[in-house]
Amino acid sequence: MAKPKKLDELAYQYIKEKIDTRQWMPQTRITELDLSKELSISRTPIRQAFQQLQKEGFLDVEMYKGARVKEQKIESRGSQERLEFIEMTLINYFHSLQIKEIRFDCSQVEEKLICLKKHLNESEKEFLNLEVQLIYKMLAYNKNSYFVRLMMDTIREIQTQDNPEYLLLMKKNRNAKITHYEKIVEYLKVGNYPLARKQVRILVNQLTLNIIHNG
Repeated sequence: MAKPKKLDELAYQYIKEKIDTRQWMPQTRITELDLSKELSISRTPIRQAFQQLQKEGFLDVEMYKGARVKEQKIESRGSQERLEFIEMTLINYFHSLQIKEIRFDCSQVEEKLICLKKHLNESEKEFLNLEVQLIYKMLAYNKNSYFVRLMMDTIREIQTQDNPEYLLLMKKNRNAKITHYEKIVEYLKVGNYPLARKQVRILVNQLTLNIIHNG
């Protein structure tokens, strides 16, 4: 007969699964009271689970306010996997535009690119926020909202890391990224989707190599 789990272990596994499966995104606020009702257990084992998850880096516990889910640090391999996902999805997206013979109106994308170039030397947070807006505009012709959310969430994961070395690496890549974005937009503007896909591959390959060399 299986040994029943302790209540703090039960709470721990429940919270950890919610975080691992992205049902609770970073910055999601959870409370002892809500979980106590949800799991039909007292608040003490939940508090113990909070403390353990805080030690492991999954939660930020706030006195009298519950806890917030922390953004997880992405290791070198994790960054590479996310870049590969971004590459694959962008390439498939541009290929679908080519098949459907969609003429890409780049006016809003060009505006975002100009704004990004103007903020080349701004803080990392400001630059990355503008970069996210640029990519979002590139996805304007994708009607699959789930695809867009997944794509933007992956990009946000990469860009919200607080590792100083990683942030420095991203800052060094700014000029290269802008150069590639300019070429991608240029190809989209004239409907040359094969070259747009090729440029995406070149960009991601360069970023991946930089991560490997600095990993």
